[in-house]
Amino acid sequence: MCQASHVSAMFIPLRLLLAFSLPLLLLSSPLTCNSIVKLTHTSTNFHLSSAEINWGSGSGQQSVTATSSPSSSESMWIISEGHDGEECLAGTVINCNDIIRLTHLLTGKNLHSHQFRSPLTSQQEVSAFGTDGTGDASDDWKIICSSGSNWSVDVPFHLQHKETGKFLTSDSGARFTQQNCPNCPIVGQLEVVGTKGGGEGGKWVVQRGVFIQEIEE
Repeated sequence: MCQASHVSAMFIPLRLLLAFSLPLLLLSSPLTCNSIVKLTHTSTNFHLSSAEINWGSGSGQQSVTATSSPSSSESMWIISEGHDGEECLAGTVINCNDIIRLTHLLTGKNLHSHQFRSPLTSQQEVSAFGTDGTGDASDDWKIICSSGSNWSVDVPFHLQHKETGKFLTSDSGARFTQQNCPNCPIVGQLEVVGTKGGGEGGKWVVQRGVFIQEIEE
């Protein structure tokens, strides 16, 4: 199902230090480029996570799951512009319907999806891909806000994969166990997939992070 990877590269030492500065700030404000955020799945209270562990099926790329640990540095993601988008300067507010990338803080790989099947539910696989934040168009996600005009802290949202139209989704019923993933390092974590409809299972919220102050015009 999954196997250990030998990737050893770290992604910018300063950002690693920030990752361990938990508990992080709590703010009610628009989210901005270069902010480092934790995405929490509203239905399960699990957090979008990745680690140097590759899928043993499908693409074989770095795994993405949801973990229950509220303080894990493996759940921190850096916000930036889409793959071919205009550079998003630090502090630029992210608007609803903007296209973004989310780069995993510890490994430098981007939240990614494609037509491979996920290991537990055979939905669309979600992985982490690229090097030091550079990947391809399958790293692009659209912010679908539940309210307001900006992507904001404490406001639920959906992430829609630009290339396939699928929504980032998780479910408490799709859990890695000793039965379906014997001796895996991700036992106890939830599968994260792309699905046709977001619904309740596709709602996420940002409540914690290292937030870059909004640029004043």
